Amino acid sequence: SADDDDSADDDDSADDDDSADDDDDSADDDDSADDDDSADDDDSAVEDAFVFATDLPAAYTRVDRAGMPAVNTVLITSKDAYNAGSPADDAAGTFVPEIVASIAGLHAALDDDLLGAGLVACTAPGDGSGTCVAQGAPLVVPDTLSIDTTAPAGFPNGRALADPVIDITLAVILLDLLHPGQDATTLIGVNPTGNDVAFDSAFPYLAPAH
Repeated sequence: SADDDDSADDDDSADDDDSADDDDDSADDDDSADDDDSADDDDSAVEDAFVFATDLPAAYTRVDRAGMPAVNTVLITSKDAYNAGSPADDAAGTFVPEIVASIAGLHAALDDDLLGAGLVACTAPGDGSGTCVAQGAPLVVPDTLSIDTTAPAGFPNGRALADPVIDITLAVILLDLLHPGQDATTLIGVNPTGNDVAFDSAFPYLAPAH
């Protein structure tokens, strides 16, 4: 009818509750310029600051650790004990026997390949001796990654994303670095020297997964 709910004069008219000039529409209460929308209250860009925990280190249990690349992955056999340990345990020599044994195992498997590639291996450790242990120990014991801000940056003084850390680590524990023509950079190129996708220019720099 002309005077009931659907009339031109009642609830659904252009002059009533649901009109463009009234309560629930774009220019009013719950819309873009008002309460719950982008320019107003709950949807604003202002968020609560992230609150960091302030517990002392003793309140936590260490379950994993890695400082120098590949040490834990390749040279350690007692993973659980190592992950629960600390650099202080490394410095005390707790894990040195298994590191030495792992380096000896690598040389037993790879020295003939190094020779075939025209490279001179460092002396494989026997009872803890050998040039491999002497030149590798400062890099892997204790297992930390440090940086001297007064020195040029670059592995092992810190670690940039593009640094060939595995190639350098392998050279230190496998090659005689005092042999003419060999140094810590000799094996660079054994592994890929770059990404198939370039780094981004802004944080976090890594390209999206593809």
